Amino acid sequence: MAAAAATATTTVVPRCSKREGDIAGAGTSPNKGKIGRSSPPAEEVEAFLAAAESGMARRFAAKYNYDVVKDAPMDGRYEWVRVGP
Repeated sequence: MAAAAATATTTVVPRCSKREGDIAGAGTSPNKGKIGRSSPPAEEVEAFLAAAESGMARRFAAKYNYDVVKDAPMDGRYEWVRVGP
């Protein structure tokens, strides 16, 4: 009996939880999604960022009654006091 128990041992092999296709570099190009793409024109980027900045300035002015473009307080909920020169 002891001889039969000694030969019936099993070996546990750890396995990875990821599939082979999910492993980075497993037959895929690192720039797969960037093929054929180029940067947008500088004018388009500038227009996009200017619109975003303008929107942020409007929301800030509406919330805190302070015009960041003119660097001046506006009439509204908060009272702004200059503390420096």
